[in-house]
Amino acid sequence: MYIYSRMKPMGLVLGILLMVVGIIFLTVPDRVTEFLAIFVGAVITVFGLLRIATVAARWKVMLNRVVLLTFGIILSALGIFMLFNPNVTITLVGTIIGVFAIILAFDRFVTANRLKGQINVVPTIISGLIHLAFGVGMIYSAIVVFSIIIILIGIYLLISGVMILLSSFLFQDF
Repeated sequence: MYIYSRMKPMGLVLGILLMVVGIIFLTVPDRVTEFLAIFVGAVITVFGLLRIATVAARWKVMLNRVVLLTFGIILSALGIFMLFNPNVTITLVGTIIGVFAIILAFDRFVTANRLKGQINVVPTIISGLIHLAFGVGMIYSAIVVFSIIIILIGIYLLISGVMILLSSFLFQDF
């Protein structure tokens, strides 16, 4: 019982934190999407700068130093571009994901055609249609699809927070 009483405050904090983040995701999904794009840009910029610093510090002993330095400069420039153009970043990432989803859709359709008569191909065709719809949606409007995904994550986080609070205080199984 002693362990449970010590974990109860952690359940309270975690539950409330998840609920707050879930509410933020639900109320301002566009801002969350933009923040995530900026965050990715910042991470890429830092990684590029670290690559440049590493190459500069070990210039005399590093093999392929020009290639690695160029890679660091390109990453830094790409990251800075992403920092100041989050909508372009979201659209570009969404387009890449969309193209990948469409390729997966065609793979599912080819697989269904190849296995026709051997197994039930309906689940494979349904999977292909889901990939195709998602891919077309991402290419058509990546920002909207990312916002929908953020909203779904927000609903999940909100429900998770409530469940953790209930587990901590009502069900006593956290």
